[in-house]
Amino acid sequence: MATVVTNTGKGIIGGFLAQATAAGSGLGSTTPTWIGWGTGTGTAAATDTTLGTPQNPARVNGTRSAVTTTNSSDTYQVVGTLTSGGTLAITEVGVFDAAGSGGPPTGANLFLRGDFTAINLVSGDSIAFTVKVQFT
Repeated sequence: MATVVTNTGKGIIGGFLAQATAAGSGLGSTTPTWIGWGTGTGTAAATDTTLGTPQNPARVNGTRSAVTTTNSSDTYQVVGTLTSGGTLAITEVGVFDAAGSGGPPTGANLFLRGDFTAINLVSGDSIAFTVKVQFT
């Protein structure tokens, strides 16, 4: 038996994540909207549960939406800006399902992790992240 998620189904997934709210969605507060950053040096992997080296500010609650990459609403997008309180070389970003607590924050699930070449910051510098997950 062959099975496939159709193009319309991909749009349903992206739209569902973008429109889910804590009240009545069945998801509770687990919709991944919290963006965090770090200075870790490891390569992102499917088995990751947190960032390699999380940095402060720990996380911001991003704005979520469903956008079109190939098919209608097939991409879940989270946008948020983090501002540095000191000198940092940011090399990773993560999207979590909660703010977490402590430093580094705990108590949240990592939905997505990306790694990249260092972006050097001094106090007051910001990075505006646009994180997209396309369902293909």
